[in-house]
Order: sequence, then structure tokens, then C-alpha cells
Amino acid sequence: MGMAASQARLLTLTSRLHDIEYKAQNIESQKIALATQRDDAYQDYMEALDAKKIQVAFNSADGSKRFVDATFATVCGYNENRCSQYALTDSKSGKLIVDSKTVEVYDTYNSDKYVFAWAMLGFNGCYSWESPEYGDEIFIGQDNQNGNSFVTMSEVEEMVFNDHQDDTELVEAYDEIENSETIADKKIALNNFRDLLYEKYSTEIFNYMNLSKQENKDITLADPESNRVYNDTTWTSVQNEFNYYVALYDKIQECGGCQEVESRYTSGEEGNEWFNNMVKSGRVIISEFNTYTKEWDDVSVATSTSNNYLQEVEDDTDLKKAEAEYEHELDIINRKDTKFDQDLSKLETERTSITTEIDSISKVRDDNIERTFGIFS
Repeated sequence: MGMAASQARLLTLTSRLHDIEYKAQNIESQKIALATQRDDAYQDYMEALDAKKIQVAFNSADGSKRFVDATFATVCGYNENRCSQYALTDSKSGKLIVDSKTVEVYDTYNSDKYVFAWAMLGFNGCYSWESPEYGDEIFIGQDNQNGNSFVTMSEVEEMVFNDHQDDTELVEAYDEIENSETIADKKIALNNFRDLLYEKYSTEIFNYMNLSKQENKDITLADPESNRVYNDTTWTSVQNEFNYYVALYDKIQECGGCQEVESRYTSGEEGNEWFNNMVKSGRVIISEFNTYTKEWDDVSVATSTSNNYLQEVEDDTDLKKAEAEYEHELDIINRKDTKFDQDLSKLETERTSITTEIDSISKVRDDNIERTFGIFS
């Protein structure tokens, strides 16, 4: 091979060698990027392992306790099987977060807790024996000091009270209203009286309320038929729900009003995600109703109560999803990594071959130079 041809071949091989080394460096960079992707995928998986979700306790038919994922519906909607009553307060507005029905009923019947509770049960307009129109059957007391009116007693409540004039405790509680000198004291005495009336004679109040739905208004509680079940509803079947709404009304009043939760956040996976995010970010405050003190206490998931009716557990659904995604991502990364190793092996083989050929050509060239120009030495 001539010197010119040897030099041309050498330059070609050198250029090819540089190209191979560039490709090898590029593949090495991609392998480093794959390692970063592997670390990121592992980090996401570890975060999924640490992911928690909130659950709320319900009573089962066998007396055991079961937990379901926390959503607005499972935590704040009425359910007689839930172990405790909870409410959510918006930490920014201070108002209670409720569903659309509660907002609608409260906007109409926000003057009295018992009126509100009856309306939530569908008994709005049943407070009067003679007239079902709301307003006519509610006796109004006048606050002359502030010019504001307030509910005293419904006609149904008065009818039950009149039926029990022999109840000394109840009569004394009513007399306390009459004997109070200030409006503030009258309101306190009135609340005490009505609470006592409902505590002792709620069944009879309900019977009047239920009878007022009937077309035949001649039936009275003195009748033997008064024990009949009307509309397939009894006080026993609605008592807990009624008390639930009474407590809810007090909480709305305490919060200065209520606001509606978006319907898409009330249930399902989206509802569970919304609930968890709102609680963990501090956007809402969870309150629990104490059935003994009749007051609402703020609680956290970590310090729910000694009964542990709220708990935070591993999110198995997200964990399984994250595990599947991690394995899928890892499989893709490993396949890419294997291909890069194969490409590097091919390039290394080609680089070795070219290096050997370069060394051979260089030797031939050097021998030609020595042989050709040796005669001049």
C-alpha cells in the first residue's frame, strides 16, 4: 500500500474511531440519566409506601367496628351506623361545610333548631294542627330591647304542653320563662323549657307532627288510634336523625353560617382524595359531637378520641398502583439499560478492531517511510 493510500485510510479510521467514542460517551450519558430515572421511580414508590389515608369507624351488625375511607359523605352525612358525629369547618371562612340539602333547608328554617331538624326530616309545614303554612303556627316573642323577634313555641309544642299540665317539672320550667325579667334570661329559660319538653314528650310531639300530614285531622292523641304508625314512620325510627340535625344546627350557628361542598367531592375516590388533602393541608377543622356534654370538640386524626373512631392507615389502593407503576418503569429502564450495554459492547468491539487496524497501518506506514528514506541517511 502506498504512503498516500495508507495516510488516507488512517485518517478515515481515526475519524471513525472518534465517532465511535462520541457515540459511546452519548450512551454513557443516557445510562446516567437512566440511573436518575431509576432513583426517581424508587423515590415515588417509597412515597407511596408512606402515603396515608383517613378512615372513619362504623358499627357492624355483629357489634364489631369497621372502617371505611373518609369522604364528606361518610364522615359528615347522617348515618346511624357511624360511631360518632362529625362536622367540617372551613378554616378560612370559619363556616361549616355542608351538603346542598342542608344549605337549602337552613336558608329557609334558620330561626330555630327544632324547626330546622323537622324540616331536614321532611316535616316542614307540619307544626300547626290547623294551618300547615310555615310562620302562622310559630309563636313569636318580641325582643323589645333590640327590636328582634324570636321563636317561643310551635302550636304542636303547645298542644303537647297543654296535655301535660300535671307535670310539675315542666310547668315550673315554663313559669321560669314568665318570671324572667330580661330578654336574655327569657331566651335561656325558653330553651331549657323546650329541651325538657322534647326530652320527655318527643314521641307525642312527633305523633302530632305526623298526624298533621294526614287528611283526617280529627284524630287526637286521646284516641286509641294514636298509637297507629302513619306513613310507615315512627319516632323511634327518626329520633337519632332528628337529634343529629339539632346538633348540626347548633354547630352551624356556632360557625356563623354554612357553605356548600362541591358535589363531586362528596364521595368516591375523588371525595376521599379531597377529604385527605383538605385535612392534611389544614384547610378544614374536624369537630366531633360529644353526646355527654352536648358540645362540639375540635379533634385531629391523630387525637380523634380514646375510641379511635378516626384513623390514618396506609393507602393500599395507591400503594398497589405505585408498585405496578414502579415495576413497569423499572422494566422499561432495565430494557433500555440492557440495550445500551449491548450497543456499548458493539462499539467497543468495533473500536478495538479499528484500533488494531490503525496500529497495523501505522506500522506499515512507518516501515515504508524508513525503507523509502533510509537511503538518504
